[in-house]
Amino acid sequence: MKQGRGFTPDLLAGGYYVTPQRFAQLIGLGDRQAIVQRWIEQGDLPSRCIGGQTLVDLAALLLMTQPDQS
Repeated sequence: MKQGRGFTPDLLAGGYYVTPQRFAQLIGLGDRQAIVQRWIEQGDLPSRCIGGQTLVDLAALLLMTQPDQS
């Protein structure tokens, strides 16, 4: 990945999901998974229910963090 380019469009185009537990590990909160669960319940962290399991929607999260292009 080129420096300064950010995430590649293919990440935004695909459906990339991780469990709340894995997301907590990725952001350094592996021992405080309840925080991630609270973010999901409050709607602060985008998620989807797939096959009865709640997953963090990484593509939606990336879109939320992109600067406004207006």
